[in-house]
Amino acid sequence: MDPTLFIWLLIPAVLIISFIIINNGIIRRKNMVVRAWSDVITYERQKNKTLPELERVASQYQEHEAKLLEEITALRSTLARANTSDVDTSQLAQIEARTQSMLGSFNIAMEAYPNLEMAGVTKGLMKEISELQDNISAAISIFNGNVEAFNSGIQVFPNSFVNGMGGKQTPYKPFTNAEAVETIGFTLEQE
Repeated sequence: MDPTLFIWLLIPAVLIISFIIINNGIIRRKNMVVRAWSDVITYERQKNKTLPELERVASQYQEHEAKLLEEITALRSTLARANTSDVDTSQLAQIEARTQSMLGSFNIAMEAYPNLEMAGVTKGLMKEISELQDNISAAISIFNGNVEAFNSGIQVFPNSFVNGMGGKQTPYKPFTNAEAVETIGFTLEQE
């Protein structure tokens, strides 16, 4: 076989194989983002197993703490609308803001009613919600890491070239906590 012909056949084969490998890498990283997002929403929805009991306990103080019940109900409905297949960080921001608001209201109720704070059920529920929040924080960190890997994977050359020719994936927006950004006073995202 003529070496020139071999080279002319080898170059397209290498290009095609490279295209396939890069495209598969993009798809793999996208699937990791979607899976991580699903994990975040799953942890968020686990709150719905705890919130009805917390709602029951708070309803004992309904006359005094109507706002707390409203916040628990609003959080539950927001969690029910969370979509595991649509990566929407603004939806997650709304869930986290409602959770923080509900926790703040519950802490105020516990201060106003010491016997509520002493109830074993209440302490257990608050501990469970706190643990869920820790799990959610960890899941969000994993999600953001996967988003970073995916975004880099479609933006660097030659991946950007392959992505432009193939799947034309768009970058995902990482989750940022607006409250934390306000606390530290700056953000690294470009507007």
